[in-house]
Amino acid sequence: MSITFSEFKDQAKKILNIDLDGYKLDRVERRTKSLMRRYDVADFKECINLIESDSKFKEAYLNHFTINTSEFFRNPESFEFLKKNVLPELIQRKNKLRIWSAPCSNGCEPYTLAIILKELGLSSNRFEIYASDLDPEILNKAKRGLYRENALKNVSDSRMKKYFTEDSSKENFYHLSNDIKKMVNFEQKDLINGRFDRNWDLILSRNFFIYLTKEMKDQLIKKFLSVLNSDSYFFLGNTEYIFSADKYNLKKVYQSIYKYNNN
Repeated sequence: MSITFSEFKDQAKKILNIDLDGYKLDRVERRTKSLMRRYDVADFKECINLIESDSKFKEAYLNHFTINTSEFFRNPESFEFLKKNVLPELIQRKNKLRIWSAPCSNGCEPYTLAIILKELGLSSNRFEIYASDLDPEILNKAKRGLYRENALKNVSDSRMKKYFTEDSSKENFYHLSNDIKKMVNFEQKDLINGRFDRNWDLILSRNFFIYLTKEMKDQLIKKFLSVLNSDSYFFLGNTEYIFSADKYNLKKVYQSIYKYNNN
């Protein structure tokens, strides 16, 4: 007996322990059907049975559903503003910086931050970079630090020489240096249902809000800000905007970079 997409969504939510109601449902349905075609799954009933009984299919569903592509120095001008304005200010005021990238996807974003902090001359005992994602497979890839050439298109030649070495067996793949990799701590986390650690000085949640409903965006912004220190920064993707930012005690300082002040 077949089931509707609405029934599938409700059952998948329980099995996967993620709140699918917070995501735009047309996107959830579209990506679910795309995966079903790839695996020759007949209907939603068969799909839910596979999610429940086949761990590899369950992982494939999470991998297909979540955001798992990125690149180093994506929107370079925003990271340049971060390097020249935001980070020096935080470094001057803070004994130790706490930075969180969520969701971190394949690790390009948190590793970009690690490179910038190294270039600013900040010793590793003066900062912590945490990176989280829902997808365990993409986290493993991030920890390995092996990237296709197209993820490095915004990396300058000098940075390529300093921080990357070409893979000897895979053409157009590059290894990130261990010095940079060890600066980032990775963990699995569901942003919608998971609990957040506190006392962050910079939170990056880029190109995630575009997939959420208006209600979930509001809830998640408030959730992030509840763990962000006052006079600290919230960094979104370049196409993401917070309307009426002042109601969240946010002030836009550059494109999609906001300063938070709850005093």
